[in-house]
Amino acid sequence: MGPDRVTTQHLADAVGVTQPAIFRHFSTKAEIWDAVSERIVSDIEDTMPKEAASQDAIAGSVRGYVSLVEVLPAVPSILHSLELQTEHESLRQRFRTLDRNRHDKVTKFIEAGQKDDTFHPELPARDVATIILGWLKSLTLDWVLADRRFDMADEAERFIANLDGLIGRS
Repeated sequence: MGPDRVTTQHLADAVGVTQPAIFRHFSTKAEIWDAVSERIVSDIEDTMPKEAASQDAIAGSVRGYVSLVEVLPAVPSILHSLELQTEHESLRQRFRTLDRNRHDKVTKFIEAGQKDDTFHPELPARDVATIILGWLKSLTLDWVLADRRFDMADEAERFIANLDGLIGRS
């Protein structure tokens, strides 16, 4: 079931409470999605390295997000649900801001690597960040759609290992 089809009864059953108990904490389903989206944003932001060498920061970003999705496999489906984002403007804005902030941070990691001569300086840093984050979205959505039938962490490590050959100076 997609996240847009989750009912308050599904939530109540999943957490072992009654449906009225859900509404004692949240007045509307929109409030529930606001709380869920705030938590997702916080969890994803926590996966981003604060400061690190450029290659380590990118690898840490990839590993951190993959680890989060392994623990919370609904995250990609919620992040990329057109139905949810159409129905909940605050959720859509929160996720758009998250995407921009992540993109800016990865761009800065690339720029730092270009300055320290780790990465090719002629590659547009924003474009490289787009490729990395696009690949990460694709990997996590594929993993969810494949019913988690492959080792996502292994795929992430393979990508990280090949990243130097794609954008590195060596």
